[in-house]
Amino acid sequence: MKSQKNINESFENHKPSQTALSTSEKDLIDALLSGQIVTIPTETVEGYAVRLCNESAIYDLMRLKDRDFTSGKIFTLVPESKSTISQYTLIPPAAQPLIDQYVPGELTIILPKNPNFIHPYYDHFTTIGIRIPAHSLFKTILPLTGPLLLTSANPRGGTPKSTTGHLPSTIVDFTTSTPKILRQGNLHLNLSKLPPISAK
Repeated sequence: MKSQKNINESFENHKPSQTALSTSEKDLIDALLSGQIVTIPTETVEGYAVRLCNESAIYDLMRLKDRDFTSGKIFTLVPESKSTISQYTLIPPAAQPLIDQYVPGELTIILPKNPNFIHPYYDHFTTIGIRIPAHSLFKTILPLTGPLLLTSANPRGGTPKSTTGHLPSTIVDFTTSTPKILRQGNLHLNLSKLPPISAK
């Protein structure tokens, strides 16, 4: 397995492949690769996004959202694919059925941070929220940008903007003894049928 340093370096030095992109997609990818914060649509609400490997952009996003490491709000991590979620978090058996069925989709799952994942932002926390939106744009850009940090595109305390009329994603916490829904979105789940929580 690659070390996290090598993972970050591979994304930092990544050169986009010759893929047929629309102008808007190319502009978005170029902005992310140059370290900018972008506004990005999802199938729920609009988001702000930056690359996981760009520490400076992450701090810009913290300032934009008026957050610090004690605010209690952590940016969601968007892995490049669901097969890489375990690089960043520990996946309890109870979470796997939801990952298999609803990722990508309108689900954010809060999982214990993988202690082998070393990162200047996430090292301040013991848990990470994971989501891969099902919007087709993410399937296009993630292979070119690598993993992203994502948060709703609204000022602190403001209402997230929806272009679809949807609610924000449903959030399920798997870091306690019993899975629990922290925020109800359009996705409704029956957690009572999940297996017990115990990390791999």
